[in-house]
Amino acid sequence: MTSDTQLHELLRGADWPPEDVRRADRCVPVDEAPLGSGITLFVVSVVGGPAHGGLLLVPARADGSGRLVDAQGSEGFDLACVRLMAAGGRIPTARGGHVDFRGTAGARAVSPLPFAQGRSSNSLSLLDIDGRPHLHKTYRSLGAEVREPELLRLMDGSAHTPRWFGDYGYVPPGGTERLALGVVYAYTPGSGIDTPLRANLRALWPGLTGGPGGVRESAPSGGACGPARLDGLVREHLAPLATPLRTARSFLGGFHEELRVRLGRGTPPPDYPVERALRAAEERCHALAERAGREAGLPAAALDSAFDSLTREIALLRTAFDAAGTHPAGPCHGDLHLSHLLWDPPRLIDISTPSTGPDVPGWAEQSPLQDLVALGRALEYFAADEAAYESARLLGVDSTETMLASLDGGAGLPPRERSVLLLVFEAADTWRRHVAGLLLAPAGSDGDRAGPGPDASDEPLRRLLYLRRLLHELDYNFAHARPYHAAIDLRHAMALGLPSPLARTLTART
Repeated sequence: MTSDTQLHELLRGADWPPEDVRRADRCVPVDEAPLGSGITLFVVSVVGGPAHGGLLLVPARADGSGRLVDAQGSEGFDLACVRLMAAGGRIPTARGGHVDFRGTAGARAVSPLPFAQGRSSNSLSLLDIDGRPHLHKTYRSLGAEVREPELLRLMDGSAHTPRWFGDYGYVPPGGTERLALGVVYAYTPGSGIDTPLRANLRALWPGLTGGPGGVRESAPSGGACGPARLDGLVREHLAPLATPLRTARSFLGGFHEELRVRLGRGTPPPDYPVERALRAAEERCHALAERAGREAGLPAAALDSAFDSLTREIALLRTAFDAAGTHPAGPCHGDLHLSHLLWDPPRLIDISTPSTGPDVPGWAEQSPLQDLVALGRALEYFAADEAAYESARLLGVDSTETMLASLDGGAGLPPRERSVLLLVFEAADTWRRHVAGLLLAPAGSDGDRAGPGPDASDEPLRRLLYLRRLLHELDYNFAHARPYHAAIDLRHAMALGLPSPLARTLTART
């Protein structure tokens, strides 16, 4: 087995480990397997720090001086993995486990292609396999929660996900659980739906503010940019995206149906465990409320208001569920972001469905509504972030200042600066609501006006899923000292706890 020191030095010099891994006391190799071409797959355990006990995959090779260097993304690593997948190979590990490769087809010719990975928690490389581009994704952090390879295999041949070429996983000594290490799938060209949305929203600003560098004097509550004109302006501005957004909405519905059929295998859907989920949300809310006072950089008044609203929302949900019947569960993407929904043509990537079948734990605690809620939350982050940057540009200040000021409507700003802040944020909120109507409203709803539709029986579950998502993201932003993003969470949390039905955004009453 390779020494701890060599791997520790390799990881300390790498640019990919997250902060919790960097804070570890040390990283210890627990198993290894020779891949060929001088490359070894190391399974490494994190010791000490917040990531203690976590497992990492570190493909490495020795350089000319004998020092270990990262082999992830190298041509030798990629080619060896593809050929082993095509052959259905199995490599024994030093401790008695094995690395298992599986695939569906041969690979007569494999070569690397230029590829700018960008920022990612995994390693990505682009390969030409028999004349067709494929992505090789290697997971750096290992765990049972990494289900993408199995999901791509189960969904192979569908019109909703990339074609699966093969994958590989690690089975520990004496174990039966297979931990995903990597997957190869057909490359899906195109951009996430955030790309046209960003261009559209940024193109709205000049018409709203009187030009690239100017600001209309009117406040958003009246005059030339009053609510009625603003609504009409946004609706007209979004018209070129109406068809693509409705197409994406229909595509999502088809994806959920295919998931249900392929993964559910004809079994009736179970009931979503509402009581357990609501109890967990309540406990998390209380824990976050206790921590809130220690969150530097966030206004105390906003924190108090947000947690008061969250507490009221939990009470309202409990009453709503007491009066409602059961709510069916169903499989979903699991962690859907705007960038995961490709739009030209529609495709889904980075699938992380919580459970892959009726006999797998967690099957009941998922719902297609989770994906709609996740996209709605992504739109909230997206629109607020763009509004903070645009208002900051117009006012000549930092975007953190405008984001925090949005929590109380800019109460401490001079009148002109406050008018600018309110105008930009109200425009972004109006734009977001119309986008949600086009992208997230149920099939058959009217135009770009989002809403629960004629049958609002799923409203309590939708609200519960929204609450859980918001609390999860607020917890993350507290834990990672991200006051800017936490302010977006607080802004939308303060809109909760009202007895009225969901506003026409499907995911937030703002």
